[in-house]
Amino acid sequence: MDKEKEYYFVSKYHRCLNYRHRLSEELYLLMCGMEQCVPGKSYGPKQRPGYHLHVVFSGEGTFESRGRKIQIHSGQIFLVKPTEETYYIASRERPWAYCWVTFDGQKAEYYMEQAGFLPGVNVVNNYIEADQFYTLANLLLSKPELNLQNDLRRQGLLNQFVGLAIESCCRSNHGKRNAAYSTDSYVDHAVDYIRNNFDHMKISELSALIGIDRSYLSNIFHKRMGVSPQRYLIYVRMRKSAELLRNTNYPVKEIASKVGYDNALTFSKIFKSFYGVSPTYYRNQPEESRFYPPEFPAPEQSSQQ
Repeated sequence: MDKEKEYYFVSKYHRCLNYRHRLSEELYLLMCGMEQCVPGKSYGPKQRPGYHLHVVFSGEGTFESRGRKIQIHSGQIFLVKPTEETYYIASRERPWAYCWVTFDGQKAEYYMEQAGFLPGVNVVNNYIEADQFYTLANLLLSKPELNLQNDLRRQGLLNQFVGLAIESCCRSNHGKRNAAYSTDSYVDHAVDYIRNNFDHMKISELSALIGIDRSYLSNIFHKRMGVSPQRYLIYVRMRKSAELLRNTNYPVKEIASKVGYDNALTFSKIFKSFYGVSPTYYRNQPEESRFYPPEFPAPEQSSQQ
């Protein structure tokens, strides 16, 4: 964060919510809060349960863990991990202000690694506007009552908070998104998206919608499906157009539009290259003479995770 701004903290310096109710074993909230620390305020040294994720808005302080001492300032995020003894203290000249969420769960460690907190890493730079974290922390603190609607609300806000930390890590890699899922998951998602959106989508948009690099998607898609995403899109469109020619009286121009082609001539050329005959000829053929491709090929499961 290049320029510090003023943040408003209720009750002078500090407010905090302790919370133990779990909606999910994968990721659940234990505590959240925000604080404008007084000069020299410290925590530890001790081990603390859960993962304590702090976003620093202003000021500075010092973080110590495993014999290392790190100076932290506004525009950074630091994490207290449950297996480490840590100590941190606010600067006496420019004490820090931050918000934090404390959480745990079966996927907590994995999510934090995706946010850049690999083994031995406790501090990363923040590439997300601090206001976004501040807003989520305020929302978490605004409804402390224990009821189902607030449980669901807090779970969603925790997911958003952790998601922002992961997004910050993605931005730190010069805009490249991290491959947090298996290649099978990305290909499955691409196949499903093509099947459900073939009538209006563009392959050039597919990688951005999924959230991975375009060349990476093309590579893993071809490796698993045997064809490029573009070729698979044509396959889906041609199969649907053949179905419409067989079972409806729609004009060829309308069928072209229904499967994603603005130009009927372009559609007809692609159809003929695929089926060997024009759409009109295909429609007028006897049923037994029509070529019809098999159902969508099922993606072959790869062993890569």
